[in-house]
Amino acid sequence: MTHIDRENLALIAMTEFDLTEPERQHLSECPECSLELIALQHTAHVGRSARSVQLVEPGDRVWAGIHAALGLSDAVAATPGRSGYEAADQPPAAVEPVETAAPVVEPVETPSATVTDIGSALRPLPRRRNWMPMAVAAGIAGLLGGLGGGIWWQSAQQQEPAPVLLAEAQLDPYPGWDAAGSAYVAKTADGHREVVLDVTGVSADTDLREVWLIKADASGLISIGLLDGESGRFAIPDGVDLSQYPLVDVSAEPDDGDPQHSGESILRGELRTA
Repeated sequence: MTHIDRENLALIAMTEFDLTEPERQHLSECPECSLELIALQHTAHVGRSARSVQLVEPGDRVWAGIHAALGLSDAVAATPGRSGYEAADQPPAAVEPVETAAPVVEPVETPSATVTDIGSALRPLPRRRNWMPMAVAAGIAGLLGGLGGGIWWQSAQQQEPAPVLLAEAQLDPYPGWDAAGSAYVAKTADGHREVVLDVTGVSADTDLREVWLIKADASGLISIGLLDGESGRFAIPDGVDLSQYPLVDVSAEPDDGDPQHSGESILRGELRTA
């Protein structure tokens, strides 16, 4: 399917062009072009409604970001201001009409048209395009492209499947610790699993806080990371059977380089299927 030229859609949205019958038929059958026309019409409406809005000059950081993103030269590194464009806002000076004599056109004999010539002459002529609407249309089309990309990305983020809750645990403190917490296991959109941990009362100035998965009989354990603060997300290695490692443990570990469990647990709880 051949879609309507985006430039033409912008001009149609600005009411510079009327819809032709083929275009009207295409829009009735093509959701992509019809949705884009609606978005362009909305953009044009917003632009017309904002004539009384006072524009605010962006800060230097905005231009610096644009400058870096476009890879512009150092010659235009300085933030542009409206002062440089005030002259452009002024109406052009009136131009006195100059009378000129109409040129004399001598009749020219032309050979009779062939069938091919007549067929070419009957072909529909391209629409005339005024440069000003075209420039505005191009700006609207570019703006819509940027907005469309942002909307698409936001929509894609919103449509991304939510993590699936697999199991959860209430974490109880060991003697000597005034702590509490909870943990749950979620399956993320990419198919991996992670432990999401929220605890209180585990902060300290010296010891490290390490998170473990431990077998029910404590005969085996797996470290899944260090806890920084009172919450964190920890990836579960692929292949780990949580039915074999159902305990979530938070321990106090001296900073001595020893990878083994210190034996001093702060919190521990058993994962149960959600």
